[in-house]
Amino acid sequence: MPIFVSSYTLRAISKFYAHQEQSGYDKLAHLANQLNFFILAKLRHVLFALYFAMIALRHGSEATSDGKRSRSLSQGTYGSLGTADDIFIAVDAVSESSESTPLLDKAAAPPPSPPSNHTKDCLNWRSVGLLVMCVSALGLAVYLLWRQTQLPGLGYRLSLIEHDIWSDMDLHCQGSRLLDPFAVVSVYFTHTSSAACSDDCLELLHRLQKHRLEELPYNFLITGDCQAFEARGWQYESHFAELPQATSLVVAFVGDFSQRPPSDCQLATAQALLLESLKRRRLHPEYNLFVVGNAEAVQQELQLWPRYAGRRRRKGRGVE
Repeated sequence: MPIFVSSYTLRAISKFYAHQEQSGYDKLAHLANQLNFFILAKLRHVLFALYFAMIALRHGSEATSDGKRSRSLSQGTYGSLGTADDIFIAVDAVSESSESTPLLDKAAAPPPSPPSNHTKDCLNWRSVGLLVMCVSALGLAVYLLWRQTQLPGLGYRLSLIEHDIWSDMDLHCQGSRLLDPFAVVSVYFTHTSSAACSDDCLELLHRLQKHRLEELPYNFLITGDCQAFEARGWQYESHFAELPQATSLVVAFVGDFSQRPPSDCQLATAQALLLESLKRRRLHPEYNLFVVGNAEAVQQELQLWPRYAGRRRRKGRGVE
């Protein structure tokens, strides 16, 4: 049996996977991984540089000592002889000791030159610098891990569809007023008083938009498939003249809930949306909940929530 998918659904799916927003934990983990890779990469380069610098320094000290030894040998062979300490005997590598030359074995191996104080100082400073870098990297990693564990474990899942993914309405060109996130102290719940949906809810939302010249008046809509759709979102004010638009968010359950309540999944999505608003600092921590309109069943459910403050009636019905 063939399955037909509308163009709106295909466009929404492609936009969703192309612009899917990461959660706060995903962003923090991504940042921590980037910092971790950056630190490890830089530390690796520094270690390689120190390693080659130590090799070059060692070869330079050996070359200096060989040069001094050759100059002393040339002066002792062709120059004036002062004392017995200035006499050096040049011995070929293939020469062997005999009874007449018993000191050839000792003369063939020149005494080791003592290490230079300058070399020791350089190595000590390089070791200290490497140690400081390792300690700094370890401290930064511990700090990032501590910051990640200090984030509040809200324990919720929210499927939020952004406005540009599902809607073609341009809120900026419509002259919508911006919403001050620090002034939002109320959340109003209502319903659309329309048909409900359990799958393909995108088609229903487009039908609700069809006879309107501007975006739906709500900030968010919660559909029957337990997804939250951003209409005006946290950025723009709702379009209800009888409500304090500058200090509130309006959330609507898609469907008619005057008699029957929203599903448990829809109520859980509404709670997750409130927690996400708090997490993004788009809602005051001491907010109040209200129910608007004739959503009797919604009012019966939300009156059990901690910050429920009452019911407010308004004229007219929801979006038809």
